[in-house]
Amino acid sequence: MIRQREGFRGMNSDQNPFRPPEAAIEPVIESGESDLLLDEPRRCPAGNGSKWIGQGWQLFKLRFGLWIGMLIVLFGAFIGLSMIPIVGFLASVAYPLFFGGWMIASERAHQQGDLRFEDLFAGFSLHFKPLALVGLIYLGATIVVLIAAGIAALLLGGSMMMMVSGDPGTTIGVAFLVAFLVYMALFVPVLMAIWFAPALVVFHGVEPIPAVKLSFMGCLRNIPAFLVYGLVGLVMMLVGAIPLFLGWLVVYPILMIAVYSSYRDIFLGEDPD
Repeated sequence: MIRQREGFRGMNSDQNPFRPPEAAIEPVIESGESDLLLDEPRRCPAGNGSKWIGQGWQLFKLRFGLWIGMLIVLFGAFIGLSMIPIVGFLASVAYPLFFGGWMIASERAHQQGDLRFEDLFAGFSLHFKPLALVGLIYLGATIVVLIAAGIAALLLGGSMMMMVSGDPGTTIGVAFLVAFLVYMALFVPVLMAIWFAPALVVFHGVEPIPAVKLSFMGCLRNIPAFLVYGLVGLVMMLVGAIPLFLGWLVVYPILMIAVYSSYRDIFLGEDPD
């Protein structure tokens, strides 16, 4: 029987002028008590990182052509937005909206063994406001990180240049290196905070700020598993890049579906097969 989760009710996003027709998107299956959030995110074995990817492959191969089509549309949307002045910079706000739809599509594949293209846009029609707020948090945090990286490049990079050399080329190189290191050090926590937030919003009705906090906690407690996930994913991307990068059309959907598998493992306590 298909019906909305409790967390879906009362979040119809009537204020969203870009909402697709509601009749085109059916709610995902509610599978019962197993979908209740754990009291807190659990720590998973490091090996589960590779199991998440294995589950991603199992769901991907159910309707691989449709998954690839959804990925192409998703990338096309972001590329199109990025080419529009000013609006392109705000494209990160749309990331949780699309990724929330991707999570819903993954849920349908997991529960029903089926997939529907319109699920990709379900975040806009069912959860626009909370997911957009998550996007704004993401955008604001990214801006702060960029500003911090720029300041660090000017201060630390300039100081190091004065101690090492007066060569302008060295100055630029040191400043760039410092900015990159600071950016990565600060952006990784931002990414951790956003990683699971869309799934927590669409499946459990968690408010944006608590969802961001839970997401960060879930990632922090599972760094070993995410290291394995990242290493396996990196190898897959390197292999997928060999045939003119066409392999990425397979690798990216699998890694994105694996996020759904990791959400069920960490927040619902569902051991991966």
